[in-house]
Amino acid sequence: MRRRLPSRLPTGRTIAEVRGVSLALGGTPILDGVSLSVRTGEVLALVGPNGAGKSTLLGVLSGDHAPDHGAVFLAGEPLNHWSPVETAMRRSVMLQQATISFPFTVADLVAMGRAPWYATTRADDDERAVQAAFETADITEFRHRVFSSLSGGERARVSLARALAQESQLLLLDEPTAALDLHHQEAVLQLARKSAAGDDAVVVVVHDLNLAAGYADRVAVLSHGKVVADGNPRKVLTAELLSEVYRHPVEVWPHPGSGAPVILPRR
Repeated sequence: MRRRLPSRLPTGRTIAEVRGVSLALGGTPILDGVSLSVRTGEVLALVGPNGAGKSTLLGVLSGDHAPDHGAVFLAGEPLNHWSPVETAMRRSVMLQQATISFPFTVADLVAMGRAPWYATTRADDDERAVQAAFETADITEFRHRVFSSLSGGERARVSLARALAQESQLLLLDEPTAALDLHHQEAVLQLARKSAAGDDAVVVVVHDLNLAAGYADRVAVLSHGKVVADGNPRKVLTAELLSEVYRHPVEVWPHPGSGAPVILPRR
């Protein structure tokens, strides 16, 4: 079957969407009637306590989880209208943990991100895209090492590079900063902002509320499988809401320079 190549959407367009999605895993309800849109030109942060459903929602958007109820859309069509390769042309995913059974090198794994474009006109960009991903993720120095020999933070950057090499317009990142030091945490979120400025859409699951406040255009707060708030970080990340969702007193101040919320637990 002939593959349908993607066309880039202009800024502000909905590239992915879930409508009324519910999902149970192992008999446990995880998502409950979630509706959320993802727009080009934006960084959307998914935040909430452990077990709120953030990573599962990202998995529904990516197609890794099929919802029990509701609908999922990608590039204006139901997600299941696209073949797996066509889906991979339109969205790339960085998982929270990457497990590789074979002794692939870093260079091998990043090059795998170009697989959706095999035998298309975009395959001519493979070498450029891979090299750009190496540089952006700051992994050039260990490109020839075996993946299993890397630290957790280094593995996370390789997984990010593979997703970047794919060069889709929708980038889904599941806790990309969890294993990273301060420098690389900031670099990943700066990359998200740069991608959104180029009309990409970025959805990022983060636990650090201050990273979400400082870099996201929109924040969706999840609690018990529901989206309880969605909007500008300055309006959404309030002390009242966060104290309720996280079940701990939280204090919020505007940053003296940027005005972005600064969030700390009350101690």
